[in-house]
Amino acid sequence: MTDKQTVCYNRGKTGATATVPGYDKIPTYLNPEQRHALTQIPPDLSDRDIARYYTFTEKERDLINRRRCASNRLGFAVQLALLKFPGRTLMEVKEVPRALLNAIAEQIDVPASAFASYGERENTLYEHLDELRRECGFRACGWKDYLSVARALLSDAMESDRPLPLIETALEQLRSNSILAPNMIRVERLVWIVLKIAEQRLLSTLTQSLTPEQRTRLDDLLQADTSIRGATRLSWLRQAPGVTSPKSIKHLVERLLFLRELALPAPPKTLHQNRVLQLARKCSKYQAQPLLNLPRDRRHALLVTHLFELSQDLTDQALDQFDRLLGELQRKGERRQEKHLRLNSRKMNSHLTILTKAAEAFLLARAEGTDPVQALLDTVPEAQLQATVDSAKQFLRPEDLDSLDLIESRYVPMRKTLLLLYQALDCQPFRRSEPSLQALEHVSTLAKHRRRVTAKEQKVDKVKMHAPLGHLTPRWRKYALEGEKITSNYYEAAAFDALKGRVRSGDIAVAGSRRYRPFEHYLLPATDFERLAEKQQTRLAINSDAEAYLTAKQQEITQRLAALQESIGKVEGSLILDEKGHLHLPPLEKAVPEDVERLKKRVYELLPHLPLADLLLEVDVWTGFLRHFTHLTSKDAPFGTQKLELVAALMGMGMNLGLEKMAESCPYTYRQLSWSVDWHVREETLLAALASLDNFVLSAPLSSAWGDGTTSSSDGMRMRVGVNAANAEYNAKYFGFGRGTNMYIHAADIWVPYGKPQIIGTNEEALYVVDALCHHESDLHIQEHYTDTGGASDQVFALTALLGFRFAPRLRDALSYRLYLVDEVGEYGSLNTLQFSQVNAKLITEQWDEMRRVASSIRHGTVSASLLMRKLAAYPRQNRVARALTEMGKLERTAFLLEYFRDEALRRRVLIGLNKGEALHALARQLFFGRLGELRDRAFEDQMHRASCLHLLMAAIAA
Repeated sequence: MTDKQTVCYNRGKTGATATVPGYDKIPTYLNPEQRHALTQIPPDLSDRDIARYYTFTEKERDLINRRRCASNRLGFAVQLALLKFPGRTLMEVKEVPRALLNAIAEQIDVPASAFASYGERENTLYEHLDELRRECGFRACGWKDYLSVARALLSDAMESDRPLPLIETALEQLRSNSILAPNMIRVERLVWIVLKIAEQRLLSTLTQSLTPEQRTRLDDLLQADTSIRGATRLSWLRQAPGVTSPKSIKHLVERLLFLRELALPAPPKTLHQNRVLQLARKCSKYQAQPLLNLPRDRRHALLVTHLFELSQDLTDQALDQFDRLLGELQRKGERRQEKHLRLNSRKMNSHLTILTKAAEAFLLARAEGTDPVQALLDTVPEAQLQATVDSAKQFLRPEDLDSLDLIESRYVPMRKTLLLLYQALDCQPFRRSEPSLQALEHVSTLAKHRRRVTAKEQKVDKVKMHAPLGHLTPRWRKYALEGEKITSNYYEAAAFDALKGRVRSGDIAVAGSRRYRPFEHYLLPATDFERLAEKQQTRLAINSDAEAYLTAKQQEITQRLAALQESIGKVEGSLILDEKGHLHLPPLEKAVPEDVERLKKRVYELLPHLPLADLLLEVDVWTGFLRHFTHLTSKDAPFGTQKLELVAALMGMGMNLGLEKMAESCPYTYRQLSWSVDWHVREETLLAALASLDNFVLSAPLSSAWGDGTTSSSDGMRMRVGVNAANAEYNAKYFGFGRGTNMYIHAADIWVPYGKPQIIGTNEEALYVVDALCHHESDLHIQEHYTDTGGASDQVFALTALLGFRFAPRLRDALSYRLYLVDEVGEYGSLNTLQFSQVNAKLITEQWDEMRRVASSIRHGTVSASLLMRKLAAYPRQNRVARALTEMGKLERTAFLLEYFRDEALRRRVLIGLNKGEALHALARQLFFGRLGELRDRAFEDQMHRASCLHLLMAAIAA
């Protein structure tokens, strides 16, 4: 018997291990840690868990108290408790935590020490177990129970092939029916059988409608093709898109048309989307030769799902490039105009000077009553005036400085590609009459007859055809129309520009796209939202009606206005009024003394230098974060040398060294490292590993000195892109003559990154603020979030308020922002220098339920906030939901700014939060030193993997 003073009581007895015939052919799903967690009791049980699982009923206490001696009563009670959870006998459970033993002993009024003498007669254990089976209804697991559990698991197995959740579900079902859990080997065998059945059903469903011809064409994709330099068609289809250009769009369209010619059936909607994605991801990791070695049905099912997802990716990539190409077309016109003005500024200024002198002489003569013409010619000779006017005409630009007249020559080279793309897309308008599509159909019809749109009315095969003009906005109309004549290039460019806006907003859906669907498709169905609202399950912070919200917000803003007026010049840190009556926001004084900065540097110098690989392995011992990198097909966690290979691969990716360079610096080959990345490193495994590191830091006592995990910040880190990647952008401010992108990172107050990093455009930060706040897998409970000006917008203020987050950005020139109220409040006293306006309260009231449905859709994961905000931003001005969110955001921003102006502590809190994010950015730049800190991946997925690996290294260092 073990020492009575130890934390856990160890019986030292286990049941015999059952031998399962053919087990050597069944994969072992659980590692030792997982097996232990499922069969044993955690030593750190909370009081709430003990109360939940181990509280006895009156009937159970009566049964326990039938025992005569204290040791038997306690032992019997412990046996009953273990049968309830984890559903195993005392002989199988090696250790009973001291906290649980004390809780059970307290319930039956027996000293915990009595347990030491329980079971001295071994038959007592089995006699008590038999009695518990008779009295409490516990029974062994029979074949009918196996069958019942298998049927229950099958629906889950059709949704996901992860074995651990299935094993947990099986054990939970057995416990709920008072069935003693069998040996874990048998449970794993049951799950293996269920997964095999689910897989066979899945493969059969995906392949049953394939014709022999389609199967042959699928196999042909895996053979070398001389028309594409000996590569396989599969590898050709998988090629990453190049830099945005007509040529790149043409290649994307070629691949789209090739997939369309295959005429493969889409995966049936009866299959769970998650399962289809899992199969598609698996196929994406296979090259052609390994796929050929797979059984026929499995190979074809993998290809069907993979090509279906690939078709959606190609469609979205083509639309993204179409969007960028048209945007770049107009920017080229603007740059051309800027260059024209810059190069001719001296001549234009000279002409302006001469003409100004002439005009002044003319006006002065008119005022004095003399001959104005003679006065003008006396000041500027007629020959000089004529020469000046003639020369000035060469530099003249439109009065509104519109640069559209400069894009025509740039449009011509891309015209054929844009028409090819339009003809390849299946555009589905939300309304019956869509002007942009009508115009492009007219263009396509004429193109088939080798004609272009040159007039409002044209004859084609003796049939009069009228050109649709509904897509022409006033801006385009003045260039496209000249009486009855039409300038074909501007007519077409206007149609494509209108199509771009309508596709962006969701007014036109594109069949086969993942991101360009009707706006309504991304929201919770109205009936579902109404049901959630009735049950108070919208998961929103504001559940009142619009009138109550507006009344409360008006009252809040009025109170803050009064408090701010009272604090000016009186409260330290509040606004200051200068002698001229201008308001100023006092700067924050440095909070950290110089002596502390010097001491920090000295302490840092004393820290030991530790190789990053050793640090990662040590952190894994503490947190087990590497166990989340399960194999894509077997679901096995890495072990032994696989862990070392995985660590090296994560370092190669996260430090931007690349796997080849990393292989030169470690004992593992490029093939071993690339295998780890291909089969173990995925977005879901990276997010799970990151969450485990974040939770470890959050639970560490030291982290409370930094924060409590309730505040966070986000900011973008600009990164150069050294290759022709489709998502790289020009931005002279950050990248000079090169191109780059933006890595957007969320950082918690405990100095760890959280959520999924985003690779975004350099001016898109506000779109991605909300995503990680709502959907991260860690235990962080974010309540307040900080950004700089780039991450702030009125719609972000509105959505964060609805979702229950306090948004606190650091706004540049905060005093220049207009403040909004529901109703005027009269005089503002010292605040009169600020600008005040009223919001459109009627619009907020009208769209209140729709705004709440939008926010609830984000909270429930129906759509990401970034995608939804992008759709709303793309809508034309008449979209009332977007405008209502902006109006609500104005109120929320006003309430925040009034407190920001008055409360120095809030401003300092914002500053500290943003500084923590900047510190993590500095760490990221130190880690991401390979390849001169440039991204050199063309494929967006590869860029995301690299960013996520960097995220993980930062979190491991913080741990």
